[in-house]
Amino acid sequence: MPGPRALRELRLVNGSTGDPALFVDDPGRDNALLFDCGENAALADDRLADLEAVFLTHHHIDHFIGFDRILRANIDRDKALHVHGPEGTIRKVYQRIKSYEFPFFPFQKIVLEVVEIAPDRLRRARLECARRFPRPRPIESPRSGPVVYRSDGLCVEAALADHTVPCLSYALVEGPAESPDARIAYVTDTAWSESSRPGLLELARGARRLYCDAFYADAQRAQAEKYRHMTATQAAEFAREAGVEELVLIHFASRYRGAYQALVDEARVIFPNTVAEIPAIPSKNPARDAKHR
Repeated sequence: MPGPRALRELRLVNGSTGDPALFVDDPGRDNALLFDCGENAALADDRLADLEAVFLTHHHIDHFIGFDRILRANIDRDKALHVHGPEGTIRKVYQRIKSYEFPFFPFQKIVLEVVEIAPDRLRRARLECARRFPRPRPIESPRSGPVVYRSDGLCVEAALADHTVPCLSYALVEGPAESPDARIAYVTDTAWSESSRPGLLELARGARRLYCDAFYADAQRAQAEKYRHMTATQAAEFAREAGVEELVLIHFASRYRGAYQALVDEARVIFPNTVAEIPAIPSKNPARDAKHR
């Protein structure tokens, strides 16, 4: 999606049906952002090496398994990589790092600035390769307001989600908070519940684009409630109430393979400007298709 300077590339790494991961980059500058660390083989190492910050929603495997490739792509860099996530992120990132043996060459100067986001506080820890990654000593500070990260005219806001584990949603905002040039919201793995609704609406209000969890069709609302996900209908209600310009459905359950479009159609009944990135299903008879092409 073309947009203001810092939002030139918005790439849903695995489309709407794969592991959630949103890559944001301003080409030619080492300032890329990544929302979630699902499978990211579609991003070359040099794109991952451009990362300035990573924002984890939670630590389920489909949102965290790609962290190892990020570490590998950046281990030889002399830079700070910022990693934000819910409670437990410092411990989990440290465990991932310490599961490997490193040669600790002098040029390996990567520093991971890890921040845990809780409702009322932030916990920060600095993990330094040059010091052979000693055990972190987190520092706590009060949290005031939604902003958790600022960089070069951008800020990232976070809101609590309602999932089966501690979970966050994010918004990327360019320009002043009182009159932003652009707002992009990224919301996944959350129920559309009384506890989550106020914070999510504030996060997404007036967004140019809302990437939103639509794990289930509304016919499976009971499962959505049990496993703390949204239905396509709820995502559309959310988009309408938040007054966003465009809704992009993400994180479809694999049970809908071959019928993903039905989720988009369901949402469009309520919010017409709904889209999704759905891969074409390979033909079972490619020779026949080539003959009739």
